[in-house]
Amino acid sequence: EGRMRQPHSAGHWQSPVAGHVLHRFGEHLNRNETSKGVTFETREAAQVVSPFDGEVVFTGPFLDYGKMVILRHRDDFHTLLAGLARIDVSVGQFLLEGEPIGAMGNASSSRDLYLELRQLNQPVDPAGWISGLE
Repeated sequence: EGRMRQPHSAGHWQSPVAGHVLHRFGEHLNRNETSKGVTFETREAAQVVSPFDGEVVFTGPFLDYGKMVILRHRDDFHTLLAGLARIDVSVGQFLLEGEPIGAMGNASSSRDLYLELRQLNQPVDPAGWISGLE
């Protein structure tokens, strides 16, 4: 905890992956579902990096999202990153902003990265935090 920087003001976290945004926070995905995060369409085998300093608290498969990593930041912030093909970090590892987490897949079906930012376990709009999403 002592090493973690304060999650600083809006728009200063790094984007976790190069790619364009398919779905934004709050967007209606279908009649009954609203996006609780942001989905990026990435290039093949794109590298995924930590958007901000944090500790890895979960790695593994998650529902139909593919592999997921959850990072814990200060001030009760967590980042969920789902859809990875490969995870290169382990639980308990401390990452600095920009450090590699893993990689996306090659098939078009495995190139969508889902990011959810949570504060006090509630999804919040990451556009206020991650640069390039405004």
